[in-house]
Amino acid sequence: MNAKKTKSLIDRLTKKYPTVVKSIWMTSSSGKEGDTIIFLLDDTNQVDSITTNEIKLEAQKIAKSLSLSSEADLIFYKLSDYWELIRHGSPVTFTEIRDGIPLYDPSGFFLPLKKLLMGGRVPGTKEAMKSLIQQSPLRLLRIERIHTLSVLDALSSAVVDAAQAPLMGVGVSPPTPKNVPEQLRIHFVRKRKLSPEYVKYYEDVIRTWKSLEHGELKILKPEKIDELVEKATRFVEKMEHLMQRVEK
Repeated sequence: MNAKKTKSLIDRLTKKYPTVVKSIWMTSSSGKEGDTIIFLLDDTNQVDSITTNEIKLEAQKIAKSLSLSSEADLIFYKLSDYWELIRHGSPVTFTEIRDGIPLYDPSGFFLPLKKLLMGGRVPGTKEAMKSLIQQSPLRLLRIERIHTLSVLDALSSAVVDAAQAPLMGVGVSPPTPKNVPEQLRIHFVRKRKLSPEYVKYYEDVIRTWKSLEHGELKILKPEKIDELVEKATRFVEKMEHLMQRVEK
């Protein structure tokens, strides 16, 4: 399709009907034979009783004078009708937008609509369906991450609380989670009241929780979660026995 002729058609039509012609774009699906120029007319604010038929006849008259009629089909839509086609998911309409190349769009109607469609933001389109199916695994991963964080948060709280109890029993002010291992080693491991492996259990739970919380770990395998639950359980039980000894 001749670009100069097309520009002349658009210039002459928009000059005569500047407030009614809202947007013009072209689709070219199969070479010259498939070229189509789409005119979107704003019927929400008609001026001087201009009708769609009058503009259509004028456009065809100009196209004929430019010998453009044989090179392209001219299609006209009212804005209100076109919006209904979009709202009801017309496949033809989505194809026109998807393949369209803007020629005249002073109000910024067509290009944003095309970007929304291509981004999967228009319901009922193949882009929207593709976007939905791509998001589903991410949503599942997000749910799994939230669940894992919740489990790790509970485990870390359990081991911190359990460790602070016997330490307080020997006169130590409640240490921060970071300082718990050092205090356990000073007051119990060195006095052979606690095996070093239990301190390592504590450290593994807290370290994993922090790594997940800070995003260093994206997800934990179920086997690792089971392992941490086992370590936390053994640690808490040991702290209970240790507390009983401290009380005696």
